[in-house]
Order: sequence, then structure tokens, then C-alpha cells
Amino acid sequence: MSKHSSRDLPACVVLSLDFELRWGVHDVCGLDIDAYRGNLEAEREVIPELLQLFAAHGLRATWAAVGAIGCNSWDDYFSRAPQAPKYANSAFAVKPQYADLDPKGQLHFAPDLMRAILDTPGQALGTHTFSHLFLRERGVTREDAAADLAAARNLHRERFGSFPLSLVFPRNQPAFIDVVRASSIKVWRGNAAPWYYDCEDSEHSGPLPRALKLIDAFNPLTRRAAPLFEDMNRASLFLRLNLPTAVWTLHLHRIRKQLDSLRAGEVFHLWFHPHNLGMDTRRRLARVEQIASMIAERASAGELRSCSMEDLIPAIRLRSEAPQHGANAMSTI
Repeated sequence: MSKHSSRDLPACVVLSLDFELRWGVHDVCGLDIDAYRGNLEAEREVIPELLQLFAAHGLRATWAAVGAIGCNSWDDYFSRAPQAPKYANSAFAVKPQYADLDPKGQLHFAPDLMRAILDTPGQALGTHTFSHLFLRERGVTREDAAADLAAARNLHRERFGSFPLSLVFPRNQPAFIDVVRASSIKVWRGNAAPWYYDCEDSEHSGPLPRALKLIDAFNPLTRRAAPLFEDMNRASLFLRLNLPTAVWTLHLHRIRKQLDSLRAGEVFHLWFHPHNLGMDTRRRLARVEQIASMIAERASAGELRSCSMEDLIPAIRLRSEAPQHGANAMSTI
């Protein structure tokens, strides 16, 4: 029997992937072009396999891609990128030297993979900002955010004939929401409600918040699924694909328990990066398939629906236009 009646909101599982290539780790790797290289190069193999896996299981997902990945070359990038923010910490700024270190852009550009995402049924291409901006770091202004989102919108329009409708903030640093709402974005990924999920900038991140988030990955007593809040869809759990086998079993149990207890009106949002599949690609792909099978089995039984972030937009619109009917808004999903 389905967990929800026809009048209730469906229980939903959202998958999102932060597709970054080297843009997502450039502040850590700096001018060492070989740092983390194996994981980044593996993405060119991993992403087509993930797309095939999701399609085979009928799973819908949002791929939040750094807009710069859609560029063809460094000349293309520099012609599109707005002036970089004046970060207080210069490590966060994109360095012109990256073009000399990676002249062919193999670690930075992959418009073919963005097209492959768009060509795969059920997959949506969102944005992760144009240049992976760290929007809560000191020195970033609302003008920086607006210019960056405009650059992402322009690239999507010119290269793919569409606009990005979803946003995942780099390093999970939601900021300048008024600027986001003035752009093409209709839904964005927020953080889980506990305070330690809001410690993502460099000034507040530390051992305690990281430890508490790690505990959440295994604690079957915590529930991180949540209803939509305005145009925000909260992340529920980071999919930790690199765990030792015994610990992965605990993580899998944690996810299974959440799926089995998912209530009508809740969204359980799992997310990860393609580069998390790393060098141990086969084993970690098998782990993604375990999760995909769990979701697909429950979806086929009518217990939940597999959704991209974009699939939530009709519910957001209905709630905005007719709040008094919000209880039935997600029945359109």
C-alpha cells in the first residue's frame, strides 16, 4: 500500500550531484596541477556510467554544474567570466596561471558532458555558479553574485538553449538569496536544519561541526528529510562513497531506514560529487547502484517518487500563488 493517499503530498527522494571538475578544489590544490588529478580525470568515465545507471533505474537527478565547465577553452572562459570577487583570502580566487598549467583545459572544461546530461532522460542541468564562487567568504558582494549568476545563465542560453532553474551553492554556503531569486533560479539546495550544517565557511568550519555531520551519516535515529520551505529544498545527507566496507554497511542502513520511514510531504535529498567516485571507480559505482536500487524498488511500489530539484518547481509555484492550498501543492509532481 502507498504511504500517501491521493490527497496527500507524495514522499520524494531527490538526487543532486555537484559537478565541478577542478573548479571545485582549486583553492585546495592551488598551483599543483597534479593534486587530486586522478579523481578529476576519472569523472570523464564516471559521469557517462552514472547517467546510464540512473536511466536504467528510472531515477531523476539534478546535476549542479559549474558553468565554466561548459566553456570550450580558456579564451572562452575569460571572455565570459566576470571580474573575480576581492576575497579576503586570495586562495579562493581563480588564478590566471591555471590556463598555463592546464592549457587544453582537460581538468576544467567538458561541455560534452554537460550535453550528455541534458540528453539523458530524467536528468536536469542546474548551476553551481559560473566560477564556483564561495559566497559566504569575506570580500564577496551581492554584485559579484549577480554577475556570476548572469554569466551562468548566458552560457546555458547560448550553449544549451535553456536557463538553469536550480542552484547548489559551492561549499554549501547559501547567501544573497534576494539576488538568486532575481535570476532564473526557481529552487535552491539549502542545508539541513541543525546548526552544524550552517558552519560551511572557512571562519566557522571546524572539527566539531565536521564530527557531528559524520555522526549523522550513521545514526539511524536522526531524520533529515524535510518539507519544502519556500523555494529551498534542504539537503538531507551526503552520500559517503569512500567508506571502509563495514562502515559503508552502517551508512547504507542509515539511508535504508530513512527511505522506509519517509513520510508524505517530506523530501529526502541525497547528494555527492562525481569526483567522489575517485580512483576506486568500480566499487563506488556499485555502491551508487545499491542506493539506486533501493530508491527504484520503493518508487515502483508507489512508496515514494524519484525527483530532480526541478521537479519540485510546480509545487513551489503553487504554494507561492495559493498558499491556502499548500497542503496539496506537491500532488502535481
